[in-house]
Amino acid sequence: MAVTLTLALAPPAARADGEFYQLDLGEDTTTAVISVERDRLSYGMVFSDYTGPEDLNLTASYKFNLGTPVTFRAGPAVQLEGLDTVKGGIRLVAEHYRPTSFGSIFLLGEVTTIDRGYFALAAIGFDKPDVTFEFSYLGDDDGFRDTVAAVAFGIPKTKASFRAGYKFDSEESFVGISINTF
Repeated sequence: MAVTLTLALAPPAARADGEFYQLDLGEDTTTAVISVERDRLSYGMVFSDYTGPEDLNLTASYKFNLGTPVTFRAGPAVQLEGLDTVKGGIRLVAEHYRPTSFGSIFLLGEVTTIDRGYFALAAIGFDKPDVTFEFSYLGDDDGFRDTVAAVAFGIPKTKASFRAGYKFDSEESFVGISINTF
């Protein structure tokens, strides 16, 4: 279960500094995300207890643009699989954020050489009411796969959101909170 999860709602392609925190809790699964961006550098940590041994993933990446509306990130990744086996690799991310008349659309695709992990996310955000619908698909070459649908409701006058969702392959509901300072 060596998937490096990233931001559920990432910043726009502009040079924005900020932090993102997320905690999702289900009956059998836990996911915690911390991501910090300063100029073109991003640092992240993901802890996941996904119906198996716990994994801790640490990442650093450099953001670059190839003259397209897509922002790319690349950098090293380290995983502490089962909290006792160290694995290293490379992580590549492509993301696109677009403001819209109703809110925003965010698309993200990620691959890592650690267990050939992958993660794809589509998020559609609305300003009024402050709600975001998220759909993601993740997995790796160890046979782990999951499809996730979530909705995040903004908590008024804060940068926090309450999250609720369902993991289809794990057959589990979850609740959580996220804070986005971007």
